[in-house]
Amino acid sequence: MPVVAILAPKVEGTAGEICILSEISELPEAVLAYIQGRVPTFKLKFSKTIGQEYFASTCPKCGVLSGDFHLHSEPGAPFFPTNEHEAASLYMAEIPVPSRIHARASVSTGCGDLILNNARRIA
Repeated sequence: MPVVAILAPKVEGTAGEICILSEISELPEAVLAYIQGRVPTFKLKFSKTIGQEYFASTCPKCGVLSGDFHLHSEPGAPFFPTNEHEAASLYMAEIPVPSRIHARASVSTGCGDLILNNARRIA
């Protein structure tokens, strides 16, 4: 099942660390269109676990939400790699944005550089 995470190189209030966004409730339309053009199963869904809607990866067959907690919050999870080998199993595409954007999301730091330096880039 394809899953999506967004890395942000410059997030206000962080010390210049590469951030990983999760529980994203607001994205610019152009960014969302780019992501959904590649992964149409990335959708705004209601999470019973956190009691709110956010953009999440969903199953292409049944539409069930793959919660961000399981993708982002435990060491060794897809978007919480603990070493270069785990990070190298990810694919990454750069989203073309003309300037600064506004998104509403939770932000985590610590693994962004590991992903950015080791994930396989795709066009």
